Amino acid sequence: MLFEERLLYTQKSASHVRRVASDPSLQYHPFLYSAWALRAQGQATILMSEPRHRSHNTLQGAPERQVNAARNAADTAPARCLLYALCSDLAASPFDADPAVASREISVSELGLPYTLTSLEPALREWQATAPAVLKREYSSLFEVGSSGPPVPIREDLHRNQPAGVREDIVRFYEFFGYQLAEHFAWAPDHLSVELEFMHFLIYQEAQAQADDALSFQLAQYDFAERHLVNWISELAAKIIGQQPDALYGRLMAAMSECLVKDFEWQHSTIE
Repeated sequence: MLFEERLLYTQKSASHVRRVASDPSLQYHPFLYSAWALRAQGQATILMSEPRHRSHNTLQGAPERQVNAARNAADTAPARCLLYALCSDLAASPFDADPAVASREISVSELGLPYTLTSLEPALREWQATAPAVLKREYSSLFEVGSSGPPVPIREDLHRNQPAGVREDIVRFYEFFGYQLAEHFAWAPDHLSVELEFMHFLIYQEAQAQADDALSFQLAQYDFAERHLVNWISELAAKIIGQQPDALYGRLMAAMSECLVKDFEWQHSTIE
């Protein structure tokens, strides 16, 4: 697909699964994002108030981060946008989500990603071939049922034993960029599927933004992935496999772990 076609496809398919915003393609925050980990009493604080034009940088001594030529949105954003929409569908509850992307015929190897993935396509094909009733039963037994909570929480805050500030940090990201959850999903902003859709949202905005505004969305992707995705996805996959070795969701999460880690490493290589 052409660049414009892929963006239109992702906007129509996955952009409105969980959000209320009427037209996210026309929205971007009027301030340039800047996230610096300021260590105060052992806790990280996010500062997101730097003006778009950074000639009057109030963060004395803070490094100026930029992206290099490898981060050409026209070349990389459409494929990554689809990838995160796909992963969001796969991580969503089969009880209440419409898999607008994952239910379609998609060749991961032909997306044009800036890295190679080996395990997602086989896992996707297995997920597509599995009956909805089986998906619901397995999802429920892993992520929802349990006398003292789910055997394997798929929500970051619960999975990480509710460390202070995690949910607040996630919500701060969402609010800053105008990512508004529908009422049905607002109670779980830390659900893996929602976090993945937020990445999809940021990548879509990166592709649509003017050059001077794209940096906000590019840096936010890296910071959000570091703080809220790659720091727990591999452990999530391992816990599922330990709980139910033959579970499809174990293979799905292991495949997603490969996706997120490789995407994060690629992002890291583009930021200076």
